[in-house]
Amino acid sequence: MKKFFRQLSFRRKLLISFVTLSCIPVLLVGIAAYHLYTNFIINMTEKSSIETIDLVCDDIDSLLNDAWTLCDMLTGDIKIQKYLRMDFDSIRDQYSNDLAGSMELASISTYRKDIFGVYVFGQNGGRYKSNYYSFKSEDQRETTWYKTIAGSRETTWFPSHEGSFIVRSSISDNFITVGQPVMDKASGMVNGIVAADIKEDVITQRIKHSLSNGVICIIDQEGSILFRSNAGNDLHYPIDISPSLVSHILESTGTAVGKSMVVPDSGYLVVSRTLMNSNWRIAGIIDRGFLTQSSKDITHIVMLVLLIIAFSSLYVAMLISQSVYKPVQILYRMMEEVENGDFSVRYTYHSSDEFGRLGKNFNQMLERIQKLISQIYEEQKKLKNSELKALQAQIQPHFLYNSLDSVMWLLRMDKNRDAEKMLNELSTLFKISLSKGNEIITIEEELRHISSYLFITNMIYSKKFEYAIECDPVLYSYRTLKLLQPLAENAIAHAIPMPGQKVFIQVRIYEEEDSLVLSVQDISRGIDQETLEKLQQQLGTSAHPDRRDSGYGLYNVNERIHILFGSSYGLTVTSEPDFGTEVTVRIPKLKGDDIFVPGNAL
Repeated sequence: MKKFFRQLSFRRKLLISFVTLSCIPVLLVGIAAYHLYTNFIINMTEKSSIETIDLVCDDIDSLLNDAWTLCDMLTGDIKIQKYLRMDFDSIRDQYSNDLAGSMELASISTYRKDIFGVYVFGQNGGRYKSNYYSFKSEDQRETTWYKTIAGSRETTWFPSHEGSFIVRSSISDNFITVGQPVMDKASGMVNGIVAADIKEDVITQRIKHSLSNGVICIIDQEGSILFRSNAGNDLHYPIDISPSLVSHILESTGTAVGKSMVVPDSGYLVVSRTLMNSNWRIAGIIDRGFLTQSSKDITHIVMLVLLIIAFSSLYVAMLISQSVYKPVQILYRMMEEVENGDFSVRYTYHSSDEFGRLGKNFNQMLERIQKLISQIYEEQKKLKNSELKALQAQIQPHFLYNSLDSVMWLLRMDKNRDAEKMLNELSTLFKISLSKGNEIITIEEELRHISSYLFITNMIYSKKFEYAIECDPVLYSYRTLKLLQPLAENAIAHAIPMPGQKVFIQVRIYEEEDSLVLSVQDISRGIDQETLEKLQQQLGTSAHPDRRDSGYGLYNVNERIHILFGSSYGLTVTSEPDFGTEVTVRIPKLKGDDIFVPGNAL
């Protein structure tokens, strides 16, 4: 052997030495790296799956808890308690009361759009809802679900069922319903119930987009599966939820509310938790075969790479070190330039080997990155305009419904002139609201818009407030956003009248130097200092208020102004106890011939 080795040329000795010293260590390192990387991939996949399931559980748990919280809040609400104690002298009184209560629910429940509807039923026959669907014709007080809620001292959850118990929804929709009895605070007796509907589709859509390779199920305390996200046929790794697995989930989860835990199981990765306020369990289940699939793919790739290394080592040894070093050095320098932000560099070393293909792919990657940067830039410009339109205040269907309903009652009472006036104002309101898609209108149009809105709203609320509008005609030709309607709506909704008086709302538009000031002031009790400071803080920072917060509408108006005119313009709120609250908006003066581009002031 030694004699044979001595007879070899230096080149062959070099090749044999290179193959021996490079191939064997590479193979050993590759095998070790394969095992380490395989375990790493399995652990990371499992961790990622746990986090994904946990996020889905958080979302569903939050949704169900919000529905419970809303019901619980309404059971103790003073206005709801008052509605459920009323005695009705006529159907007209009951209908008027139902309408007023439904408007209250509509304003309360809008903070969570995923909740299909919130309903209140009283033993006195009163019934109120937050959505525009019609009640079923049956007497709800005689239904099984109503008696179940009213007879329970705790929250009652109903599993997925076809159609709503309460309103005429599509029969193809499935719902999960939660209900609580309403205890009269004065007598301690049950005088009604509060219920909320959640569409099953809301839960299903969340799972489809986040857990496509597993199953989410909801299990009650008795071990019955109330909801399952997949039938199992469309999964690459079908999941069989056996009674033993359900029992294991119930035992392992325990009663720790809101805390997810991994349930030990050899066949499945199971993450489960106990939902808040229901004692139900939610579990996410993924077949472990899916988790190891990535490692199987890696096995094939690693084996292929090792074989390529073994057979190409001899060829690589024959190349001159410079032929290997030069393209690597070029790519390295180019990557440094790209890291420093220069995407104009291109690989120009022409060769047909792997480095040449790598350089070609590198060039393609840089071109794609530049295109993506340009695309993202254009999308951000479009997004800025989309955000503006998304923040535009819209008149809700409840407003149109209530307006037409008021017209109907005026006609029934032979108040034809009032009905005609109201329809005329409603036509003016919607004509200006649409404005042929224009976001900017003249001050004169805005005054007609707010005048129509205040007249209609005052008729709907049976003239519970008074109002006045002031503006110098010199300002009529200036242009503005449609701002006064959401400000007036906020004042009507939150102003508390002085004892023995009506709320007085004053709308003013005047000029200050190079700006226009739009003011809505309500003469009322005003708001307390804590609430005022909270509103001012939200308007002065980037903190987004909750939809349930009374400052949400003001925040939207302020955002619209910032998007259009910049941060130097905006909205301010001042208030004095027993005097009232004033909301002022400052915008630039815009004449009809002024050039206006959304976002040009940013």
